[in-house]
Amino acid sequence: MAQLQVLDLSSNNLSGKIPRELGSLQLLLDLILNNNGITGDIPSEIGFLSRLERLNLASNNLSGAIPLQLSLCTKLLSLNLSQNKIERSIPPEIGNARFLSVLDLSQNLLTGRIPPDLGNLRVLETFNISHNDLSGTIPHSFADLLALTSVDVSYNELEGPLPNVKAFKETPFEAVQHNKGLCGSVSGLQKCNISNMSKKHNRHSRARILIILVLSFLGFLVLSSFLIFLVIVNRRQRKVIERQRNAQTETNDLDFLQILSFDGKIFYERIVEATEGFDSKYYLGEGAYGVVYRADLPSGQTVAVKKIPSSQEDVTVDIIPFEREIEALRNIRHRNIVKLYGFCSHARHCFLVYEYVERGSLRTILHDDERATEFGWDKRINMVRAVADALSYMHYDCFPPLIHRDLTSNNILLDADYEARVSDFGTARLLRPDSTNWTTIAGTVGYIAPELAYSNIPTEKCDVYSFGVVVLETIMGKHPGDYVSSVFSSTQSMSQTPLKDVLDQRLSPPTNRDAQHIMSVAALALACLQTNPQLRPTMTQVSRKLRVEAPPVLPFFGVTFEQLRRGLI
Repeated sequence: MAQLQVLDLSSNNLSGKIPRELGSLQLLLDLILNNNGITGDIPSEIGFLSRLERLNLASNNLSGAIPLQLSLCTKLLSLNLSQNKIERSIPPEIGNARFLSVLDLSQNLLTGRIPPDLGNLRVLETFNISHNDLSGTIPHSFADLLALTSVDVSYNELEGPLPNVKAFKETPFEAVQHNKGLCGSVSGLQKCNISNMSKKHNRHSRARILIILVLSFLGFLVLSSFLIFLVIVNRRQRKVIERQRNAQTETNDLDFLQILSFDGKIFYERIVEATEGFDSKYYLGEGAYGVVYRADLPSGQTVAVKKIPSSQEDVTVDIIPFEREIEALRNIRHRNIVKLYGFCSHARHCFLVYEYVERGSLRTILHDDERATEFGWDKRINMVRAVADALSYMHYDCFPPLIHRDLTSNNILLDADYEARVSDFGTARLLRPDSTNWTTIAGTVGYIAPELAYSNIPTEKCDVYSFGVVVLETIMGKHPGDYVSSVFSSTQSMSQTPLKDVLDQRLSPPTNRDAQHIMSVAALALACLQTNPQLRPTMTQVSRKLRVEAPPVLPFFGVTFEQLRRGLI
């Protein structure tokens, strides 16, 4: 079923709700369920069908709102939800479906205004919102819908002029009748009162001019104040620099970030001094290619310093991870990715300086019974969400995109509030569009995606797989080991294992909302661990799914790994 592309069950006597499991058919192109007796809400899981082109749910008894997740189906060509009992307003996110040519929402219970975002549907040909309770004016953005050939806005509470576009000008009166006060050139409609409209336009124009003048004046004041502030700051900074150069030993009032901005020599000396030449008593841990130390600076700030082996030490030096981490982190700004404050490449010592994250790595916490007990279910779920947000940012909001390639529990740090930071980017890789991205295998055994056994081309789906392992490790309290492969094999005993039996036994069994979240998180983790990378969700889909609360179908204390894998929750 995972390869299914067309599902047409129209004109049967189907009843009940649309199953949420349809969201796992990620290759589906057509979903046709019209002319049945289906009830309930439209499930948000339809948003997972990223390749969907035609969705027809017309002539059923569907209720609730149009799910915002439909905006994820950006390849939709036709959307027909007519003749149901759908309520609330039209989501403006539908305007994201730029290829939509047919939009039929007629004969429902929709209210509110028509969102101007629908004006983005530049290839829309058929638009039908008749027999609803929509109000307000038809947005001016509809004047850009030059491909429209058929419109029907009748039986609503619309008012104001019709858009100046051919489809509205030539539409029959029946397509605009029974509204509050539409006007235009259509035969049977009253003509728009140009004088009143002109007066309104003039009033609006005068108001806009007044607003522009006020804002301009305020902008001038703000800009002048800002320039004066910059001059004062610049003068003070010059004085500070002069004092630094004349008396480098007087460092008690020296701010660390100021050091970074102007004097690399002082920066180097202060780090070496704060760690007493990288003495072992400041040791925090070890990364993939360097040792991490704590440094308490004279300014009162605490930072983490990753020291890289130098050419003067009796080791083989590989400077590539050092350079990669700098390249990866220098332009990243995300609350769940560790901040890089600066770096130093010196003949004696090479090191990078990061924000200090108090609680250390996820692995360290899970390996300590006392600390793991404090790391409750709600904190673990929030950590999973934070890591998903960070990976989604790296994969889709950075240019060029960035993949981590070594996501493990050792590379996820937690601060005092258990807020997560993804760290250790020494193996990270920028996915440049002009490159084949061919590389050597990188990563940690137990977290590496299976496709890297036969391909040296990393993709973001490698990070998705590693994320799935980390999620299971978080809720189980230890690395999942054989569970990863056994759940996808024919080993009956493993796949039928109840979820509750493999959760971290150091915590009390989750109840109510936590149990619901754990089931959802576990199901997502298994989706991320699919052997075929094409069947894994993207990190953006995972991140959004983790923000949607959907009540489970099965009780928590009976659900098995097999049911989670098949999406039966």
